[in-house]
Amino acid sequence: MTDWPGFCRQLQRLGERRLLVLSGEQDWAIAQAHTLLAAFSSDPVLWLGEAPAGQPQVPPGKFHTALGREYSHLIFNAFSGLHPDALGAAGGTLSAGGMLVLLCPSLHDWPGFADPDLRRYVALPEQAEGLSSAFITRVVSLLRADPNVLLWQQGRDVPPLPECDGPKWHLRADTRGCLNPQQRHALALLLRGARRRSPVVLTADRGRGKSSLLGLAAARLLRAGKRVLLTAPSPGAAAKALAHCDRPLEFMAPDALLAGRPEADMVLVDEAAALPVPMLLALARHYCCLFASTEHGYEGTGLGFALKFQPALDGLYPGWRRVHIGTPARWSETDPLEPLLFRLLALNADPPSPPGQGELRLEWIDRPRLLAEDALLQQVFGLLTLAHYQTRPSDLRQLLDAPGGSLAVAFQQGVPVAAALLQREGELDKTLATDIWRGERRPRGHLLPQSLAFHGGLAGACGFGYARIMRIVVHPHCQQAGMGSQLLDWLKQQLNTDFIGTSFGASPELLAFWQRNGFQLVRMGQATDSVSGLHAAMMLWPASDRARHILPLWQGLFSADLTGEGRQAPAGLLLPPRPDERLDKQRAHDFAFYHRDLYADRPALRRFVAGHRPARPLTPAQQTLLQAALQPGAEPALLARQLGYAGQKHVISTLRHLMRTFF
Repeated sequence: MTDWPGFCRQLQRLGERRLLVLSGEQDWAIAQAHTLLAAFSSDPVLWLGEAPAGQPQVPPGKFHTALGREYSHLIFNAFSGLHPDALGAAGGTLSAGGMLVLLCPSLHDWPGFADPDLRRYVALPEQAEGLSSAFITRVVSLLRADPNVLLWQQGRDVPPLPECDGPKWHLRADTRGCLNPQQRHALALLLRGARRRSPVVLTADRGRGKSSLLGLAAARLLRAGKRVLLTAPSPGAAAKALAHCDRPLEFMAPDALLAGRPEADMVLVDEAAALPVPMLLALARHYCCLFASTEHGYEGTGLGFALKFQPALDGLYPGWRRVHIGTPARWSETDPLEPLLFRLLALNADPPSPPGQGELRLEWIDRPRLLAEDALLQQVFGLLTLAHYQTRPSDLRQLLDAPGGSLAVAFQQGVPVAAALLQREGELDKTLATDIWRGERRPRGHLLPQSLAFHGGLAGACGFGYARIMRIVVHPHCQQAGMGSQLLDWLKQQLNTDFIGTSFGASPELLAFWQRNGFQLVRMGQATDSVSGLHAAMMLWPASDRARHILPLWQGLFSADLTGEGRQAPAGLLLPPRPDERLDKQRAHDFAFYHRDLYADRPALRRFVAGHRPARPLTPAQQTLLQAALQPGAEPALLARQLGYAGQKHVISTLRHLMRTFF
């Protein structure tokens, strides 16, 4: 009989963890995992995905709810979907001596398995049927090649357990709660920076205790009478820092912090790499900050943080300090599981240093080539991580598996220095397009046509074809040399579609870049992003004759709606307002009888009501509601309190009934 408990005790002595793959039919894999749990220990165990009755389980898509604690063993049921972010997070919750048990189909059949996670990358669930996953093909190849992976295949014997030799790993904690000398040194630098009111940047991979150090530093500062605030992309991202502070520590979202600017002696910024660089710099200008960032992890990459934010910080505080923790706190440096997860999810994908000179060569890179040349995949994915501050392992699966995706890369002396990731959208059938317009369906994907049709009020937008540039990036060492514009010019010549489009946080720099390259603004989001504090902008470049004909009309409608709500767009990006009476009537009708959005359609509703009479007279109360609800910026929730309605939904439903009297 296989001595699993003895094997786990050996792993605990070495401070290591292992991956056990149970490959076969789901019922067999679940049964074996359930039996193993009884043999392992009675310590806390978590199932990600479907589990036997009575076992604590979390759906892969809700893996965040399992964070903030450690598990002795963890079962990852890939039959419920191989969610890359969940797999990356799982590794960080597993303590030394633990087993990560992966349940999956036979390795030969797994790439063709109807993986539920694939549904996130298609517009309609049925489109995932029959797809073969390049992402899983790569996972299988890496699992087969790793000698530390224990592979137990249905119908075969249990794999022999290897002998685990090596020096004993010691998990030590001193009276200050730090686990190793690197952490003690980091805590000292954090406190020194606070005393000198000089920023400190703390970087580490996951499992190094950086969030715990923030909590310990906060406790010291609070005991010294300092006013300390904690911020992070979400409250969940700050949970560990809060847990390690033995005094009340106030958390504020970054946008609220910058909007209110409360007094503080020190602001602690956890998971800083998951915040946009402009927001980080705004925090640094107003507060003395301690920044902590994960370098490689499911939360978001640290590459943009290192290559964009840290050089900019030099201009504000030339004497700022950087401290790095390399030694793991919860497992030993000989642990083989962490490097395996890094390879599987490309968490350590770094862009190569550009040569600095040479002719630019542009080409399309297809998925078979990315699978065949893993070094190229790592280089290109590392480059793409620089284009967005919240790159995650799921973006790797998007790159390898999403239907309609394409990748253009610019090489200089064989080194990728710029890239664009694109997604085909639009050209939807009329029934689906009508349902989207009316607000009755919202399939995944197709961001540009859906948003332009439903939120932008542009009838017919779903019938056009779009190549959406999801990400475009130039290596920071090559920027300001025209490479991004050169790549866009090449794409304009290559792509056969109606529009090339993009959606992004509307910073002045990005708006200017896209405008210089001939893209036209057609939509601005109603609300600002909670993390970046920016409105979403959508811009299009017309690539066909019919697109060139319709785009000025769309811009005129967008301008009429924007100015009708009293909103302004950046100077030079709007055409004169040009409302369309026929379209206003259609929007008013479909708001009344279907589910179009009040915020999107209010300017059109106001124009329509101004030129038409209801079929029957409205009561004074109805007239009051109609006039109040159609005012620019009116909030239905506030109107409900003022006019005596049950709530926001009651106001909107009543307004729909009132609009029906006009037809």
